[in-house]
Amino acid sequence: MSKLNTLQNRFGYCDHVTFEQTEQDIVLIHINHPLVTATISTEGGQVLAWQPLSQAVPVLWSADPAHWLRGRAIRAGVPVCWPWFGSHPTERTEPAHGYARLCTWKVSAISIGPAGSIDIDLNMSASQDAAKCDLFNATLMTRISVGEILSISLITTNTGNHPISITEALHAYFRVGDIKDIQIKGLSGCHYIDLIDQNKLKRQVDDIRFSGETGRVFLNTLNDCFIVDRILNRIIKIEKSGSQSTVVWNPWVDTASKMNDLGPVAWQKMVCVESANALDNFVTLHPKEQHTLTVKYSIDA
Repeated sequence: MSKLNTLQNRFGYCDHVTFEQTEQDIVLIHINHPLVTATISTEGGQVLAWQPLSQAVPVLWSADPAHWLRGRAIRAGVPVCWPWFGSHPTERTEPAHGYARLCTWKVSAISIGPAGSIDIDLNMSASQDAAKCDLFNATLMTRISVGEILSISLITTNTGNHPISITEALHAYFRVGDIKDIQIKGLSGCHYIDLIDQNKLKRQVDDIRFSGETGRVFLNTLNDCFIVDRILNRIIKIEKSGSQSTVVWNPWVDTASKMNDLGPVAWQKMVCVESANALDNFVTLHPKEQHTLTVKYSIDA
């Protein structure tokens, strides 16, 4: 029985949920709800698209689907960075941002939430990369709730007999009218590592505006963030818990032009605001301990 038939047999009873298998053999979960549409990929275990029907354009940004390939990170929606953020701390040959976004995940549950949301649980499948590192005794699942609010929880459990440390992020790409005409509120006064300027420690003054390549890891912040978009006439609210870091990124034209799945134009319509535990904000879990990073995205009135 094909993967698609298995999912349809198990979860075909759920209203508003359908399944698709792409030419690249990626299984997609589509949600067409009276209040919202969304797409989730079992490749990478990530939300690819989310659009409340109150919005004329999607809230999440996506690269051209022609670039979505099995076994490669999909630049769209909310990729999962785990069990490390950025480069591996010691092995430079390991994949950037870990292996969770390179794995095929399993759908373990689909249900209707109390408020009418579509709730989906995904479990990361075993990975050959996991067997190479100290984290093969950890499990990872993501719990996604799709409604007018999009909620994503990343849940790590130490199933081994020794403490483990992880860094992680929900690497959200947001659709904006023009990167040069937005601002991000909520991080003024916070300290950050400037990834573009030799990892110098700096302090954010006022709201964030963009005039060039930006890569900042804000440390020790629990703050909610707001993307204020004058062109699209909306404010995207980002609420988080279990996260001590926030990462803000836009590659600008020179860096974007070197990326096959981004290119010289698309960077103008996206910004990443990532809820994370990165760099010094690593998470240590003792045996049987569990950690949950939760983010809620909504349109602020």
